[in-house]
Amino acid sequence: MSAPEPHTPSCPRCSAPVDLHQEYCLECGLRLPRNQHGALEQVTDPAEGEPAGGWALPALVGLAVAVIGTAAALALSGAGDTEAAVSTATGGSLTVNETGETLTAPEPGTTGGATAPPATTAAPPRPTPSRPPARATWPRDKRGWTIVLHSFPQSDGRGTASERAEEARRRGLRNVGVLDSSRFASLHPGYFVVFTGVFDSQAEASSALQRARAAFPGAYQREIVP
Repeated sequence: MSAPEPHTPSCPRCSAPVDLHQEYCLECGLRLPRNQHGALEQVTDPAEGEPAGGWALPALVGLAVAVIGTAAALALSGAGDTEAAVSTATGGSLTVNETGETLTAPEPGTTGGATAPPATTAAPPRPTPSRPPARATWPRDKRGWTIVLHSFPQSDGRGTASERAEEARRRGLRNVGVLDSSRFASLHPGYFVVFTGVFDSQAEASSALQRARAAFPGAYQREIVP
């Protein structure tokens, strides 16, 4: 009985025959498997058992599943990004809605696009100009006291005395008038007397004298007798 022919090893990937001392397959470049002693492991001949390249089919199936799963994940991610891009985005005074139209926000002070009427400010009331006190006239047949501000000779005319009386009114004195001294027994005749106040007693005249002297330092009190 003849001995069996020695088995020729082959590449587990491409089934090309290899030498026992080869480290790589000369056809496909696969690094040949060796045992712990460095010897080339026995590789089954494709004709005797399971083909050496049978491991490639499960690997290809797994790779195909991975590619399909990756494509599905990318499709779902792209759909989510599209939905996020459609949502309304606002910033500043512009608004972008879902249709892509740009809307301008209304300016402050407007409602529904209508311009609010400008606020009206009422003008402050004008101050009422103060009127000088009316001219005073000494009551007929009245005996009392007054404060003399100034005396002018009648030869100068009544106008000078009237001007001084107006000046006294502008300075805030009241009951200012002009007397003809010739009509009163207690006064020297021939003068126009500028006076302020009609008092029943000397005490009343004295209480008002200080105010009169603030405007006319030479003022003095005097009794008036018809």
